[in-house]
Amino acid sequence: MAYLFLLGRIILLGYEKIVVKKVGDKSNSIATSFLFFLTATLFLLPFAFGKNVSLDFGRLRYGILSGFIYSISFVLYVKSLSLGEASLVGPLYNFNVFFLLILTTVFLREPFTLQKIVGLSLLVYGASFLSKQENLFKSLRVLFEKKETLFMLGSSFLIAIGRTIDGFVVGKVDPLFYCFFLYFVISIYQFIYILLRKELGEVLKIFKEKALLVFIAGAINAYSYLFLLIAFKSIDVSIAEPLSMLSMIITLILAKNIFKENIRERTIGVLIMILGAWILNWR
Repeated sequence: MAYLFLLGRIILLGYEKIVVKKVGDKSNSIATSFLFFLTATLFLLPFAFGKNVSLDFGRLRYGILSGFIYSISFVLYVKSLSLGEASLVGPLYNFNVFFLLILTTVFLREPFTLQKIVGLSLLVYGASFLSKQENLFKSLRVLFEKKETLFMLGSSFLIAIGRTIDGFVVGKVDPLFYCFFLYFVISIYQFIYILLRKELGEVLKIFKEKALLVFIAGAINAYSYLFLLIAFKSIDVSIAEPLSMLSMIITLILAKNIFKENIRERTIGVLIMILGAWILNWR
């Protein structure tokens, strides 16, 4: 059953980037992000009540930290997709696998094995196909010079930290309630920022112009993350995250059909990146 939820996440996550790009295009990124999480919180509200759950508030406090991290990460995510092609920046979202490995190696002193070297090398090599040039180094230089690329890598790095916290919390707290709690916290953080910046008018403007897309994006975002948390109950993070990378293939297909993006070489790069992620997490 856990793998069915993971399959649902893969499908939703692949489509999410397309919808986010549509809503975020020519829109204020923080206002767009707030609308996503506010509507997602509403979709998750039924899961917060009518359940006999034993809440571990000691662990829920980590959700407050995770929520702060995600509130920044998703603003960068929206900004990246609004500026760049979905088939270019979308695959870089999954670089959190790369950052997770680096974090555990540096801070948890996990051994840096040959397997990890091969996996990381394939991730980087695959990424070079996203902006293919005459050679590997020029491809990577051109890729990492783009603002939209840097925004997505920053988002991915923060997601890696958040996922680590989630994996720790979900083992002790009901995932349905935790998902609602986390999105509620993110909405509060972003709402406070919007009030301080006096940008509430931007929120109303986006909602008025793109209400249907906002609700669709909120539902996709809420349930794709909810499915991941449920999967975490039976599947290790090290397996769930690489499997989630299959969503990149869906994003590429949609980007080609909807935005007419050229995905020929990027498809090769994505397949190499998925292989690298599998090697990294092979047990």
